Amino acid sequence: MPTRPESLRAAVMALAVALAGAAYAAEVGRNTTGLPTYPHEQDGRMDAVARMLPNGQHCTHYSSSSTDALDAVIGWYRKQLPSAKVEDVNKDSLYGNYFKLQGVKLLIGNDIVNVYRMPDNAGLPLVKKEALQKTSIEIFKCNDAPQPSH
Repeated sequence: MPTRPESLRAAVMALAVALAGAAYAAEVGRNTTGLPTYPHEQDGRMDAVARMLPNGQHCTHYSSSSTDALDAVIGWYRKQLPSAKVEDVNKDSLYGNYFKLQGVKLLIGNDIVNVYRMPDNAGLPLVKKEALQKTSIEIFKCNDAPQPSH
């Protein structure tokens, strides 16, 4: 049976492979989801093809980041999406439960906007320090509702 550090290392590697695949399929470009783009975002990437999320939804995906404070980005999205349901980004997380993020998930119908940061004490050796100083923004424009969990 794998130890906790081995399981964590495997999870981080799986996440890195998934992100590398998404980056390969992504195109640098503008957000075409129809959901708002944060005005101080950088490194925006729109996936070239839709993907299936772990919750069963089929979505197009736009990701970016900002050096602005997490609370500033969350505040901006709350203002832009006043009817969105706001939850902790870790609730029913698309990223698994291997580490906890700081941030929120805004739910607008079938669509999802995740705004988060990795905690400073994440303890993940593969994560660059610069990544811990950026607020991540992920926008999912989904064609269908999440599948019921069992």
